[in-house]
Amino acid sequence: MFKQILVPVDGSEDAWVALSQAIEIAQEEESTIQALFVADSRIIEAPYWTAAPPDEPLPTGDENKVELALTIGEMIAGFGEKALAEAKRRCEEAQVVCETSYEVGAVVNVILEKAEHVDLVVLGRHGQGAIYAGPHLGSVFEAVVRHAPCPVLATQAEVRPIRKVLVAYDGSDRAKDALYIGARLAQAQSRDLVLLVVNDGRPGRLNVFAEAKDWLEKHGVPAKYRYEEGEPAETILEVAREEDVSLIIIGAFGHSRFLEIFFGSTVDEVVHQAIAPVMICH
Repeated sequence: MFKQILVPVDGSEDAWVALSQAIEIAQEEESTIQALFVADSRIIEAPYWTAAPPDEPLPTGDENKVELALTIGEMIAGFGEKALAEAKRRCEEAQVVCETSYEVGAVVNVILEKAEHVDLVVLGRHGQGAIYAGPHLGSVFEAVVRHAPCPVLATQAEVRPIRKVLVAYDGSDRAKDALYIGARLAQAQSRDLVLLVVNDGRPGRLNVFAEAKDWLEKHGVPAKYRYEEGEPAETILEVAREEDVSLIIIGAFGHSRFLEIFFGSTVDEVVHQAIAPVMICH
């Protein structure tokens, strides 16, 4: 299911939490972890742009700014090499295969490009200097969650072993992916599975509930079934707390396609407020 797992690392504590969560999954799935460090080209190249416009030659006397840019690049490279070496060490200690990659470029673009070739991205919500998220979804974190071509696991501030899984199901194609992943994870280690369908006033919610229940029973996956009325995000968060789940799995958007572009408010709120890691399926 998750044969290739991408983990961006930057030396921050959140990145190591993300790596630990990825290792747990990799041990079950016999996955290869791809540890990625991205040197932000904007930081490295900044002294060049202050020295001269991009299309003009450097003026005389600005060699010190060029030297500064080279020094910054070397410092970041050294930091990246250490972060990748530590990621590889932790994976090898857990007997998980790890491949490392150091890239220079726009952070979002590089992560999304790498995500084209993996089955899962595991991402810490904060990085060095809050690069991945701030009080609101940060530009890198938000862009990866919104645009990644594969599921994204947003981790918490500390490692939480996956013991109980909550699948929020609304009948959409992405929710069906979430149901499949939740069932596989539950079966892999005999984990508890909770299926939640929220009746938010839309027609056919009972049919959606019956559809998911029938699918799980057909595939022999034991589950606890919750059919609740209320606002989707609030209900998902409340049930997650009540059931003390250690992973929430949700579709990136429901039946309304515009949510793919504008990032569904339900997913947004759940990612922000959940006490457990959240896996968003695309």
